Amino acid sequence: MGIRLNPTRWLVASVVVAAFIFLAERLLEPAAGGALVITFTVFLGLAEGAITLLAAASLSDGHWHRPLLTRAGALCYVIPVAGLLFLVNLPQLSIYPWIDSNGMWFNRNFFIARHLVVIAAMFLICRKFVSDAIRGARSARFWAVVVVILFVWHLTMIGIEMFMSIERPWFSTLFGAFVMVSAFLSGICTLALTVFPWRKRTDAASRLVQKSLGGLMFGFATFWAYFYFSQLIVIWYGNLPEETAYLSKRIAYHTPYWFQARLIFTLVWVVPFAVLLRRRNKTNAWVTSALALVVTGGITLQYWLMLAPVVPVNLPLLFIEMGLMTLLTAAIIRSSDGLLGVPAAVPVEGGATPAVSH
Repeated sequence: MGIRLNPTRWLVASVVVAAFIFLAERLLEPAAGGALVITFTVFLGLAEGAITLLAAASLSDGHWHRPLLTRAGALCYVIPVAGLLFLVNLPQLSIYPWIDSNGMWFNRNFFIARHLVVIAAMFLICRKFVSDAIRGARSARFWAVVVVILFVWHLTMIGIEMFMSIERPWFSTLFGAFVMVSAFLSGICTLALTVFPWRKRTDAASRLVQKSLGGLMFGFATFWAYFYFSQLIVIWYGNLPEETAYLSKRIAYHTPYWFQARLIFTLVWVVPFAVLLRRRNKTNAWVTSALALVVTGGITLQYWLMLAPVVPVNLPLLFIEMGLMTLLTAAIIRSSDGLLGVPAAVPVEGGATPAVSH
């Protein structure tokens, strides 16, 4: 049956996971490294991205997402866990060249404070949206707007501050948006994985959810590819040689990372684009779930490539952290009824979605 979490058990499990990761960091990576930055970004992005997709579907008066509200809405509880990882990573902030400066925006205390405040606000707002949307409250639309706006701002700033600022003074106006789109795509993939237990169902409601997620994965993988390519095309047509330093370290053939750069492009766009061109594959939970793992792995590798040329990343430690967070995230999704206080809705045969008891 597995472990079922309630709010108290979730809090204990979160603290235990954060404490274990803290000890692993001290033992395996006592010098400043980037493994925890990657883990933090991946799971914060997929949790916020998934809730943002539900919010966007609610704003567009969609119906396909409603069975996911009580099943995947519990992903908002991953956001505070990411906040704990941010706290665990505080001893590693020396990887940022500006961390000891006294600038108005880039200084240690303000950096820590603003991220903790935004993470806390994002959790509370996402939790409020999910709760109101499940009850069918009209206020859910208001909170959905706030979720979407805050997600776009937050993940854009994560890209700028957690990754781009390591190479300061290099900058790119597209970089933050690229990380935001990557996080949203990982959220779509996470939702696709949550409906894998419906793989044997053939009713219209289940197929609609799976087809919608497959189509979104196809579309936003292509949108991600557009941003990936835009990093290059803007430099070319704008004749901006000062922006080539960052990319030349990571994608040029003379670097040790050229293969990984092309592998990322293949995993996140080429594979899902080729497979999902066939309509039937969009409703095949085995296919979409496998692609979700492939794409999420490619996005994780993307974050690694952003750091590896300038910051050491301990790969065994990264696998440990990613594994622990994956187990906790799976337990949170499985325990959605206990965390949200409502039974998880599952489409029934015939295409109708059962009403949620209050």
